[in-house]
Amino acid sequence: MAKVKPGVIKKNGSITEQGLQIMNINIRPVQRSMLDIDKWRNAHIQAESINGSRVLLMDMYDDVLKDGFLKRLVAKRVLAVTKKKLRFCDKSGKEIDAVNDFINLAEFRKLRKKIQLCKAWGIGCIEIMNADGLKIFDVPKKHIKPDEGLIVYEQYGVDGIAYRNPPFSNYVVEIGEWNDLGYLLEACAYVIYKRGNIADWANYAQIFGMPFREARYDGFNEQVRLQLENALDKAGSAAYAVLPKEAELTFHEMKGTSGSSDLYDRLRTAMNEELAVHILGATETTTSSKSSGYAQSETHYKTVNEVAEDDQEDELSILNEKVKPVLIRLGLLPAEGKFTYDDPVEPELANKLIDMAIKLKNAGIPVDDEHFYNISGIAKPADYDLQKQEIEAKKEAEAQKPPIVKPGKKLSVEDEVKKVLNDFFGEAL
Repeated sequence: MAKVKPGVIKKNGSITEQGLQIMNINIRPVQRSMLDIDKWRNAHIQAESINGSRVLLMDMYDDVLKDGFLKRLVAKRVLAVTKKKLRFCDKSGKEIDAVNDFINLAEFRKLRKKIQLCKAWGIGCIEIMNADGLKIFDVPKKHIKPDEGLIVYEQYGVDGIAYRNPPFSNYVVEIGEWNDLGYLLEACAYVIYKRGNIADWANYAQIFGMPFREARYDGFNEQVRLQLENALDKAGSAAYAVLPKEAELTFHEMKGTSGSSDLYDRLRTAMNEELAVHILGATETTTSSKSSGYAQSETHYKTVNEVAEDDQEDELSILNEKVKPVLIRLGLLPAEGKFTYDDPVEPELANKLIDMAIKLKNAGIPVDDEHFYNISGIAKPADYDLQKQEIEAKKEAEAQKPPIVKPGKKLSVEDEVKKVLNDFFGEAL
């Protein structure tokens, strides 16, 4: 019998996705419709209710991710983790070079991204396989029932796979808490408000941004009215009105800020800033404002770094506690070792530490040379001891030389004694 391979199968108008263990998941198309706050609240309530369903909420997440600003925010948070270089080290901390090629595989990079995206969606189940190399299958989120530990075959079904029990638990990695709905939950509200605002803004531009045409006719001449309407209709898409001469038509545009186009732009900016604060923790690393300065940007940068560092710690925990045992079981990793980061040196921090170390050394406080290599990121030379001996020998030789006296300058008593002794012993030799 041929070995079943993971993949995507079209069957009876639906799509069936499968791994080696998780099979026959019938994927239904995302239900897309006009979103509003009521639909968002109903989907939220349905997801949190007893024996509830996340299907509507997961479809909504898929829809709001079509917002370009939100999509890039999520990508930026994911990249803050996945661009960190991973290492696999043994117990002594020595890097295992044989695993480097495995870590750099496209499928492993995909695994790292999927792990981070689970924070956006709240939950995730990833099947890890050895199908002529590393393969992963990211189970569709709306088929996961974390409160029951099931992956259902149909999105509204009740029958499925108990992924927390063997043999599935040997290959399926569960990520996230069972009651976590992800940070996209709050993001939905901001995107919905922004979409409505931009739609109103477009309507405003259509009304007040295009020339308005007005035609007058004798109120008793119906034939002229029809001719005017026909002519204006064929003359372009700009709005027009055909009125009797006795009628009046006036458009009143609000002159204050509440009725100007600036209001729509400010609301759009406010929603984008709320999204940035919610997902990244700050705004100034993504957008800029007229009032922003260096100190404010520096504070926002540190806040974003704190969020990224927390995500990085979570990734290491998931890789070492959940992913590594599966990879070892599949024969894709050696039994001993753990994942860690190859942390690059931050230039600004390194400069500050080096300056401090130099000041301490100049003040006569001993500073280990190893410290300079660690904080600068510069590799220690293989012949360090030999170079160190040569440097020390040169220093001693320089110390033995008599001081160079410029014409007209009187030597000190100490220098005079050194010169006499050097002349005496030099002649004796």
